[in-house]
Amino acid sequence: MQKCDNPRCPVCYPNWKEEEAEGAKRAEDNKHDCIDCWRFYQKQAEAIVAVDDPIARNRRINAAYAQLWLDDHRFQWAGLAAFASKQVGCGLLNAADMIVKSASDSAANLRKVTSVGAAAWMMGYGAQSAAGAATAEGAGKVYQMLAKGNTSLFLDVWPLHMFYRKFGLQRFKRCLQERQALRGVVVWPIADRVLFAETKPEVLRAFSAIDSGDISTGVEQLAQHEQLNILQPAMYNDPAFALLMRANQFAWALHIPTGSAREIQLAFANECTVTGANARNERFSKEPLANLADGAQRMAFVLRAAERFDQLLRDPLQKYDVESSLFLIAHPR
Repeated sequence: MQKCDNPRCPVCYPNWKEEEAEGAKRAEDNKHDCIDCWRFYQKQAEAIVAVDDPIARNRRINAAYAQLWLDDHRFQWAGLAAFASKQVGCGLLNAADMIVKSASDSAANLRKVTSVGAAAWMMGYGAQSAAGAATAEGAGKVYQMLAKGNTSLFLDVWPLHMFYRKFGLQRFKRCLQERQALRGVVVWPIADRVLFAETKPEVLRAFSAIDSGDISTGVEQLAQHEQLNILQPAMYNDPAFALLMRANQFAWALHIPTGSAREIQLAFANECTVTGANARNERFSKEPLANLADGAQRMAFVLRAAERFDQLLRDPLQKYDVESSLFLIAHPR
């Protein structure tokens, strides 16, 4: 007898209640299984960043990104992220140096007050002290924001790669939405600015492209996700941080001797900077009014860097230098 179209017909489907209950239980079990797997990789990511010192934490993040690429060359974004995160570490070091220098200057000012008297000190050194305090405050803000952005991005993107590598695209698609169940129970330093595991189309497009062998689209989509969905609201929408980035660019481009301004670049090496005619780096801009906090300008820089990285990996000689640098980043001494 041909069965009817009604799946709950007691004649055609006498066991429909039991089958429906089994299906619901299977769906619920699958959901819990997805959540448990996400929790596993999220806790692994948290263990990697469980270091109080942001500079030491940054090195561990760099190493984890680099190892992702060394283990699976399809994860080209992760290789690029290892270099970009290493550059964040250079910014942390520079900000830390400025904080220490400002503290040293403050101690020197205290000695001057003691030796010449408060009135004379205010006349001769007050402006200098105020400038030093502003430098310290700015460096502290940069240090805080770089550390927070670096950590948060890693907590978002590293588990995505690990889940996909372990379970493949189909399960990744099925489970992606369930990651949101971890909100409030995982480490997420930017909860006041960005929802944890908010479903964004760039993520699924990225891993679908990677799965089909379209590596460049995977890199582009992940770059869009990291820069515009995570870092833009977490860091660059902060007015004080954006102003500090603009001040740095202005001072560096015009060679204003601040003692703290640095060129914004991405060096494809395990060092902070590289020099020479054939230097493996990508510059943000030489223009004094270029604005790193502007998403469009920053994305143009990131995509140029991604293209340069891809070219280096295809070069018959330079690819070995890049891989060697990533190996050194993955195994810091």
